[in-house]
Amino acid sequence: MDALRTLLKRDESYAIHAVIQIAENPGISTAEIAARLQLPPAFTAKVIRKLVQADLVESRMGRSGGLSLKVEVDRLSMLDIIEGVSGKLILDTCQTKKQCATQQRVGGCNLKLAWLATTLQIREVLSEVKMAQLCKGVKPVLSQAS
Repeated sequence: MDALRTLLKRDESYAIHAVIQIAENPGISTAEIAARLQLPPAFTAKVIRKLVQADLVESRMGRSGGLSLKVEVDRLSMLDIIEGVSGKLILDTCQTKKQCATQQRVGGCNLKLAWLATTLQIREVLSEVKMAQLCKGVKPVLSQAS
């Protein structure tokens, strides 16, 4: 069997799964998410903290507490969650440099152009996948324009 390598980091994947659970079960606890998804509880808590810090999820303590989304599920994209957990999504760090090493050496770099184009395409696809599409029994909010 060939080895697999995922594009997403583990915490990004867990965050997407956790957001689905929160959308489907408002008020759910972090421990319940970990149990339902069979994830390590401590790592799940770390992921939830990142979602709270990104202002995507609200965590309330007490009897009527639990987790809830701070962004409408039909407006929240997979890209929002990935970037909320890990920062801006790019494929290669050479994209962040005004001139990569190849550009400095030979004046141009076709690979950098390919990274940029691919990054833009991936970002577009992930931004088009709204969490409402992935949740069972969650009705998207109708926009004011409808």
